[in-house]
Amino acid sequence: MDDIAKLKLAIEDLQTRLREEIQLRTELERRCALLEKLAHRDPSTGLRTESYLRARVREEIQRSIRYPSAASLVTICAPEERIKVVPNLGARLTEELRESDQVFNLSRQGLAILLVETPGEGAQRVIERISADLEQFIAGYGYSVTTFPVDANLADDFMRIAMERHDSVVDRINAQGNGGRAAASLH
Repeated sequence: MDDIAKLKLAIEDLQTRLREEIQLRTELERRCALLEKLAHRDPSTGLRTESYLRARVREEIQRSIRYPSAASLVTICAPEERIKVVPNLGARLTEELRESDQVFNLSRQGLAILLVETPGEGAQRVIERISADLEQFIAGYGYSVTTFPVDANLADDFMRIAMERHDSVVDRINAQGNGGRAAASLH
């Protein structure tokens, strides 16, 4: 076999190995993307996680600073005896809201809805629009609304205020028990 034939075989072998490596890399990238998506979702409910909410709020506030706009976070609270239906409500709201708005599971009795490019008045309209669904799923629900930049202009302050408001509404709902009707609210 002459040198040119050996060189051609070596090149073909390298090209075959390169194609195999490209296929393996593509598969690895696909799996990494899938794992990243799964890390942002609660495996039992399919809703986005609270830790992902914190990351998204930070991103949204940074975007809202660069391109002056508002953002609102609505938290919805369920009485303890109705907590099992919260994931179903979250799935329903995910279908009902704009694609840019995201629903997140909260560790303490509720959901959070991140409303991008939405001031406080818009968040109140969203609450009014979904109130029938809220009543259907969670009689005696409560909610809070926190808006950027009105309530806070830093991501850390924004989340702290939002979670304090959420916890306050949860405490009120739990204190009044099942006897109270809907919408213990705080904004």
